[in-house]
Amino acid sequence: MTLTLASLEIGQTAVITGFTPECRQEVRQRLLDLGFVRGSKIKIENVSPLADPIAYTIHHTQIALRKSDALCVLIQVSGDRIQVSGDRA
Repeated sequence: MTLTLASLEIGQTAVITGFTPECRQEVRQRLLDLGFVRGSKIKIENVSPLADPIAYTIHHTQIALRKSDALCVLIQVSGDRIQVSGDRA
């Protein structure tokens, strides 16, 4: 199932599949420049107290995105859950 990056939960990993048709060209280009390209693995690294922005790890780099920008990125959630700091399962 294809979702947006904004719906990714802590501990989940995903693969970027593209951008929504509603995504403005300037936002799309900025995300592409930051490495948000089809096939890239991404995960949530940290969530701010008000849940906006959220820090994601992509290509071994942490990048914070506003929810409005994360809504532009289409993802495929992988079945693997990863342990994040503070998550003692």
